[in-house]
Parts: sequence; structure tokens; C-alpha cells
Amino acid sequence: MDKVNIIPPGPGNPNNTPIIDPVGITRKFLDLSYTPDKPHPMRKLDLFLPEEGDGPFPVFIYMHGGGFTGGLKNDFHTAGYMDSLEEGFAYVSVEQRLCSPRPDGSFDPEGIFPNPLFDLKAAIRFLRANAAKYMLDPARFALMGTSAGGYHAAMAAATQDVQAMYDNTLGFGDVSGKVQAVIDLFGVGDLVLQAAYADKTSQDRGEGPGSRNIANVFFGAEVQRYPHLAYFANPETWVTPDLPPFLIRMGAADPLVPVECSRRLAKRIEEICGKERVEYDEFPDYVHGDQRFHEPANHRRMWDWIKEKLAL
Repeated sequence: MDKVNIIPPGPGNPNNTPIIDPVGITRKFLDLSYTPDKPHPMRKLDLFLPEEGDGPFPVFIYMHGGGFTGGLKNDFHTAGYMDSLEEGFAYVSVEQRLCSPRPDGSFDPEGIFPNPLFDLKAAIRFLRANAAKYMLDPARFALMGTSAGGYHAAMAAATQDVQAMYDNTLGFGDVSGKVQAVIDLFGVGDLVLQAAYADKTSQDRGEGPGSRNIANVFFGAEVQRYPHLAYFANPETWVTPDLPPFLIRMGAADPLVPVECSRRLAKRIEEICGKERVEYDEFPDYVHGDQRFHEPANHRRMWDWIKEKLAL
């Protein structure tokens, strides 16, 4: 998108990943705290509006990936979905607590399950509570996530009627946290399945079991030792007939997230909700975060699906 500059890592950008400078977007609200009564440096979002019109605009909410340990709301991946503005959507990119790595090799426990899920739901409630202020349509929220973000998007939608999966102390507890459509791109799913896959791929590389096991980091324990607890962190567990429509897209050659995560979630939704509630696109040779997901035909598929589900 020509209205966004990409700033590579370096003196002007101390992060380890390129970040965006949305210099050419005039209607934007950056670093909004979505828990204003309980501020936190990672509970912030960026909101962009189409260049013209007074709304109310349907809302496209993006949750970044990063293996539960990294990623930023303004990293370069964010630019990949800014064509949502040209499609008439308000575009929101959300930050949340992460299991950020520490110098001693440990991870910040503030980002373990379910804290990031609580954060994402608080962001949804903030947006709906402030819909009039930011020219948003509170009845048309679409949520999309990639990788770890796909997990959070699926969990947020699947548990949107489960009060135990909200932290109302984060604010706007009387406001709905529901979304009307969900896109899960190469998302993590069942953490037990993810942990077993990570162990296998690590061993195949000669690194030993668990060396890249993001599921264990996020869960705060060895997932495969506590499958009955991990059951509550599995999106499949919470699928009900009231689930909003899902579009799940996955590459079968993904080396980081097992394709079975997406296959099983799609199958579960179909079993509980019917075939009309889920569409599953599988690409035989796509890898994790494959750039072909950004080909025009793939984006067209995504926008057309969202517009159909939001009745636009």
C-alpha cells in the first residue's frame, strides 16, 4: 500500500522486525489504550478509517501472529491488510500481552493463557463502546488473525458467550464482545496437537524435544502432561450452534502449525453448526505465512466472504 512506509530494523527502529509508518493515511488513531481505566503498555490498538465518508464503517479487526511470544500491532505484516480501507472497512490492529522472551531465556508469564484472550476481548468491547466516536458500525465486526493471532480470533469468537472467558475488570463489562464473522489464517488450534507437532519437528531437526514449543510457553506448562486442562484452551471445545461464520485458510505444507489444527476445527464447526457456518480452504503447497495468501485472488476471496457475511 503506497500510503504506508516500511521502516527496516536499524537506528531509527530498534525492533527486530520492520514496522510501518502510515504517513499517507490521514484518518488514523494510533496507540489507543483499549483499557483506559487499567492502562498497560501492550493493551493498545491502531485504528484507521477510509479516506472518505462519515460511516458508520464495518470494522475489520486484525490480530497479529508471532508464536505467542512476539509480533507487533504495527509490524510490517499489518500493511498486508490495509487494502481493507479501500474495501470500505475501518481497519484495526490490536496489540495484547505476550510471552515475551527475557534475557535469561525465560518468558514473561503475563502473556500466558488466557490473558491475551482477555485483552483481545477487551479491545472488541472498547471498539463497540466507542463506535459512535470513531464512526464504526457496532453490528458489523469482522475478526481475523494469523498464526497465533488466528488462535486468538477463533477462541474469542468461540467463547464470546462464556463469561468465564472475559476479564471485566479491563473495562466495558456491560458491552458485548461478539463479532459477526471470523477469518482464521494458518492459525494454531488444539494446543496438545500443536505441542506434539513442535516436539516432532524439533527432533527431526536434531534440536531435541520442546526446543521450539510455543504451545508450552503460552500454556505455562507442558501441554501434553495436562491435556484435561489444555481442553479448556482448545477452540474446538467451545464451538456451539451460536458460533459466528468462519473462513479457515491453511497451507498443508506448513512446517510450524500442523494442518490438522485447521482441519479439525473446520470439521468440528461443521458437525455442530452445519456446513453453511464454515468454509475451509486448504492449499497443498503453501507454507506458514506464505506470501501467496496476499495474492489479489486470495484477498478478493477474503473481502467477498466478509461482505457476504456482514450483509454489505
